[in-house]
Order: sequence, then structure tokens, then C-alpha cells
Amino acid sequence: MGVTDELMAIERELALGRGDVYARVLHDDAVVVVPGAVLTRAQCVAAMDESPGWDDVDLGAPQLVESGTTATVVYDFTGARGRDTYRATLASTYTRDGAGTWRLLLHQQTPQERPSAHALPGPTQLNLVVSDVARAGEFYRDLGWDVGEPVDPHAEIRFEGLSVELDEHRSVAFWNSGSPDDDAAATVLSIHLGSREEVDAVWTRMTGLGYESRQRPFDAFFGSRFAVLADPDGHQIGLLSPRSDAHRSDPPQPAPR
Repeated sequence: MGVTDELMAIERELALGRGDVYARVLHDDAVVVVPGAVLTRAQCVAAMDESPGWDDVDLGAPQLVESGTTATVVYDFTGARGRDTYRATLASTYTRDGAGTWRLLLHQQTPQERPSAHALPGPTQLNLVVSDVARAGEFYRDLGWDVGEPVDPHAEIRFEGLSVELDEHRSVAFWNSGSPDDDAAATVLSIHLGSREEVDAVWTRMTGLGYESRQRPFDAFFGSRFAVLADPDGHQIGLLSPRSDAHRSDPPQPAPR
């Protein structure tokens, strides 16, 4: 078996494996670069134990670069999980240890732009109608968002590609003459957090500050740890962990109170 085949066999095992596979393959000094994070060996092993994994993977034709005791494979990756598909260009650099075994030293993922069937671009602005911009801004600052200074009666919270804007009722008439008078709606704006423990920690911190809970943390049927807070005007903020097959349940049951 040639070097390319050896390394790609390891790559497939990693793609379908859990933390124990990564613990065996990763070099002690390994660095794993994924979208939004740079992980150490220990962090990567922990993340893979928490990950729901892929239902199916496809590893494209690799390119191999060798230099001394190291070798790098670069290839296109496609992973499917339920209805979701992830496409990226992957690069993995291996080195041989003292026993001649390949150990993963550096791994990097570069996501590929997903083709879209949307006829129009996605949303770039979300306006929440609130009764008091300063009071609402305090909630979202306590939640952990960087709220801009209010220009009464309006404040902005900017993210990459999205602006969440807080508007008091008296300002809405300037740009939406048909806006209803209701202070709140059933809409839930959910935040994807990094772990199940983080859902509980954020919910505990916010309720400890006196904010309302609409749903205490629980293991939802779809595999995530989930909770819902309400801001001072009743807008619902969901706290959502990564999904885990071990926590899925069917059929769904009413959420606990």
C-alpha cells in the first residue's frame, strides 16, 4: 500500500470515528483548524466525543506532498448528516513516530461555498420591537452580545452578515405603518452554543440575574440540549447545543416544565 492510500485510509477512519480514534492518531503536539476554532489535541478529542458524527462521507481524489518524514494529503470532503451537507477542502499533514506509525500533526478545513437554490438572498437584518431600548439592551449585553449605544429609540447589534436591531414602538411607525401593537410573538431566535454544558451555564447565569425562563434546559428529542429565555419584552431566545445521537428520542414528548 502506497503512502497516499495509507493516509487516506486513516482520514476515512477519522471522518467516521469518535474521540478514541483521534486520541490514537493525533500527534501530542497536533493542531486542528476548523471553521471558527483552533483546537489542541485534547480539545479535538473532546469535541469529537461530543459531535453527532456523519451519516455518510465522501473523500475526493487526494493530492500528496512528501518531504522527509512528513506527508500531506489535500482533498475535497463531503459529509452528510440528515438533511445537512458539509463540503470543504481538507489538508492533513502527518509525520512518522519512532515506531514508523503515521501521526496527524496538522489538520485544516476550508469550507466550500454552498450552492443555493434560494431565489432571493438570505436575511441580513432582524428587527425586534421593544418597549424600552435601554432595558432590552441591558438584557442582550448580559447575554453576551455587544450592543451599540442606543440612539433613542433604536440600538443595533452587529454580527458578520446580520444586524439585530432594537426599536421602540414609537420608532416603528416611521418605517412600518402596518406593524401590530403586540409586544411579543412566538418567534424563537436561537443561539448555537459549543456544548451541552454551556446551555445550562448560560441559562443559569441569565435566570440568576432575574431574567425569565420560558423553557428550562433539557435533552430535546432532536438530540440537542435546549433552553429558552425571554428578554424584557418577551422575545424568546433559544440556547441550542450541538446535536448528539445518544440524546435523540422518538417519538417526541412534551418539553418538561
